[in-house]
Amino acid sequence: MIKKLWRCYVCNDIHFGTKGPEICPTCRAKNAFCEIDNDEALKVIGAQGGKLETVEQLVRVWEDFTKEQDFRLEDSQENIQTLATGELENVKKHGLKYCPCRIPTGDYERDLKLICPCNFKAQQYWKENAECWCGLFVKR
Repeated sequence: MIKKLWRCYVCNDIHFGTKGPEICPTCRAKNAFCEIDNDEALKVIGAQGGKLETVEQLVRVWEDFTKEQDFRLEDSQENIQTLATGELENVKKHGLKYCPCRIPTGDYERDLKLICPCNFKAQQYWKENAECWCGLFVKR
């Protein structure tokens, strides 16, 4: 089995293994790990990286992330492609895949909460609309 890097979308804990932990050892969130690349992991822990992902790779990561979750990707492939393009532009501009619908403040610690997938299920918007801010993830 191939080991990969995983990031908890709640607390940004990094894990290396064949899959993310079912329960985050840091914040105790359930099923909160999303596959990431080496550059994102290095950036989150304070090192340098620079490799960019393609839209197709990012969409695959999102598809894998939603498996066995109570949410899925929204239906519009055009919107999904647009959001992926926006995130990759944020990588170029800011170094991390910040949600394209939320503007980074410049405060690194605060902005870590904006890396997509973010902790959208904790937001009032999710509770009221059953989708994340940008509509990428929707309740099943």
